[in-house]
Amino acid sequence: TGVLYGKEMTEAVPLQFTSADALRFIGKNGKGSQVVLEIGDEKVSAVVKDIDYNSMQRQIMALDFQALVKGEKISTTVPVHFENADIVQGIVEQELSEIHYKAEPDQLLDTIVIDFKEISPEVRDMHVKDLHLEEKGIHLITPEDDTIFHIADYAKAEETDDAEEEAAAE
Repeated sequence: TGVLYGKEMTEAVPLQFTSADALRFIGKNGKGSQVVLEIGDEKVSAVVKDIDYNSMQRQIMALDFQALVKGEKISTTVPVHFENADIVQGIVEQELSEIHYKAEPDQLLDTIVIDFKEISPEVRDMHVKDLHLEEKGIHLITPEDDTIFHIADYAKAEETDDAEEEAAAE
């Protein structure tokens, strides 16, 4: 089941999906994704607001959508994905997997991809403000000082000098 609601709608529209269609849908779309729903003869642009998923039963309990209205900002989230993290000299610790924000429908973000091939090796931390989303008309809800990732150094094995071992043995 699901529901489509929106500011300009007089009432929420109940939705029903087959289990296979719903699973296929969430395989391609996540929370915050912009989609077009076909309801009868009408096409409605919407954003996925919530996915209630029971992972133990591999069953979707509900899908909630918010209809988009041109000129009206909505609050949503965007996932953060890493690419080429294996080239980093250190351990990449992801601290944020999604960013909350407000934007108009034509400014909605699909996914934020951080490609470590494009980041200087000297960068050890990245914060939300480093994405410069405000310049694209995005109003951040997630604090701009929140850390997206931190790169920790590999633990160094303790090296003992042979001379120190010999001195200790005497």
